[in-house]
Amino acid sequence: SILFFHNFTLFSVSLQEPVVGFIGGSAVLPCSSKEPLHTIQDINQVRWRINNSQNVYEIIKGKVSVEGQDPEYRNRAESFPEEYLRGNFSIKLNNLQHTDAGKYQCYIIEESVLWSVQLLIEERPERQLPNEGTKPKPEMIVMFISILCIGIIFSLVNSATAYF
Repeated sequence: SILFFHNFTLFSVSLQEPVVGFIGGSAVLPCSSKEPLHTIQDINQVRWRINNSQNVYEIIKGKVSVEGQDPEYRNRAESFPEEYLRGNFSIKLNNLQHTDAGKYQCYIIEESVLWSVQLLIEERPERQLPNEGTKPKPEMIVMFISILCIGIIFSLVNSATAYF
């Protein structure tokens, strides 16, 4: 979709599939420029916001800026500086909480590109224990060994009596 503001065009990209994260886990929220950049100085400003308000993360002149960052995201949001020149401004949120769920927007100022991605937070699924029916029970093992031993003894007795 394309949005128009005053004398410039804002290109808006909305991901159809939400990103799903689990409580206590991490999630990567994608954002990339239309074209790879030539130098770090080409990165004037990239802003990450949640629900159009809270400052989640900001990159200014190729460096991370924590000034003005919402304390809720301090030391939990990170980017991938080695990817900046490839135009990748995705962020990773760590130690996810229920309050992290929402609509995140990445605004690449130079290109007037706005990425939107929905983050859903779910409870971490409990570890699935093996089904009780898949483990042999000790009494079944004893019974199997007993039958096997009786079969061997019976076979030895039969072969010994047939020999005489």
